[in-house]
Amino acid sequence: GSITLDGISLTLNSVVDEPSGECLVGLTIIPHTWAHTNLQTRKQGDLINVEADVLAKYVERLCNPSH
Repeated sequence: GSITLDGISLTLNSVVDEPSGECLVGLTIIPHTWAHTNLQTRKQGDLINVEADVLAKYVERLCNPSH
């Protein structure tokens, strides 16, 4: 699957559900993406726009039909 951070589409490497209910997402950013986007200026704590791919939304809907 993929995830979009501030309009930059990235491939997911891992997804870990934490006992706290948080979800940790692992990404690898290739040098070209790093050099040609604003990701290199981001700092811990910055607010960003996060979007999941539409396939993930359909899978979630199928797994949780009451939503």
